[in-house]
Amino acid sequence: MATVQRSITFPPIRLKKIDEYIAYVAKYRPSPHQLKSAGLDIGRGRGDITRFLERVGVVASGDVVELTEVGKLLVSIRESIGVAVYHALLYQRVPQYRLLIDVVKDGVGEFSHIYAEVNRRIAVISPTAWLNKVAFRTLLQIAQDLEAVRKMSSVYTYVGDPVERAVLQYFTSSAVKVGADYYTSLDRVLFKECGKLGPSGLYKVDVKCVIEKIYTSFVP
Repeated sequence: MATVQRSITFPPIRLKKIDEYIAYVAKYRPSPHQLKSAGLDIGRGRGDITRFLERVGVVASGDVVELTEVGKLLVSIRESIGVAVYHALLYQRVPQYRLLIDVVKDGVGEFSHIYAEVNRRIAVISPTAWLNKVAFRTLLQIAQDLEAVRKMSSVYTYVGDPVERAVLQYFTSSAVKVGADYYTSLDRVLFKECGKLGPSGLYKVDVKCVIEKIYTSFVP
């Protein structure tokens, strides 16, 4: 797991804002001022969202804000499987998000219990680090936006892997299913190493391989 840093901040935003920010940067290479004028960043200096996404490794900022190679990959995969790709990005690059997901998977359900357990696990990794409630609420809301976590009454439950769900939906709509296998053209395999040439010139897709490649693509 990546090191937990005390200094990392989580601006109070929703997934929709992050997605709009990434799309705007991909299209315009704007200045920090232009991002704020467009309502896509907040805070002093180059902006809280920009600072957060820089630390995640998605953008680089100077006179303009532009996508890194990781950011370009994010946008490319997003075109195929939608916003679920952000789950893989955050799970691999934001230890606090990963811990949150893992805690909910383990069945710790109410807000206060999840919050306490996440901070307990953070302390095991780095005794001087913690996650404040504002940052925790931000990450929990993003997990809900991604439909990784669902709130029912006062209890939070794990819904399932958004990446796996989105990849299956992608191939269901873009490939031919024969038995339990999917066949498609090479350009729709997503990762060439996850396709094997089958009958009629179509490629048999290794869905598990595709899911694993999406996750490993964002390992720091």
